[in-house]
Amino acid sequence: MLNLINKIYRKDKVTLDLINAIKIKLISAENKINDLYKQIFLDYSTWYLEIKESEMGLNKKLDDIDKRRAYVRTRLLGTGTATKEFLEDTANSVPGVNVEICFENMTVILNFLKVENNKYLGVVKRAVETMLPYHLDMMLKYEHINWGELKGVTWGSVKPYTWGSVSQSVSGTILGGLDDDFD
Repeated sequence: MLNLINKIYRKDKVTLDLINAIKIKLISAENKINDLYKQIFLDYSTWYLEIKESEMGLNKKLDDIDKRRAYVRTRLLGTGTATKEFLEDTANSVPGVNVEICFENMTVILNFLKVENNKYLGVVKRAVETMLPYHLDMMLKYEHINWGELKGVTWGSVKPYTWGSVSQSVSGTILGGLDDDFD
């Protein structure tokens, strides 16, 4: 901006102060525009997340911003007819979760194939529950067990059991303790 004015004014203190003040205002406006642009994308939103939560009726504020983003994402995606593909796409939109959905005798079976973080299990459960018609039941199945989820268990204590029975007992423990943040 300094190069655009006459050489005589480039050393004038008043002109320099005025140009610096304009420069500060322009940088501030640019930062606000960039922040507004970032708020459009759910993965980067902070203050806009509160607006979306209030629009969707998610009144309880959670401390974990990633979990809040997951709830908003599933709510945004979860409007429409509850087909198998639609439910799977919505459930799989949660980060680190891979779900397979089966329909069997008026029951929707949510089979968790991969879960990188157990804190998102409640998000997926809640998202599918809100999309399902009331005449359908929901059953949760958890097939992804890794040694990290078997904390405090030694090889000697599980040796008499089959992997299926160990997996089933751990699955019951994990799914029985699902946190549903909005109930």
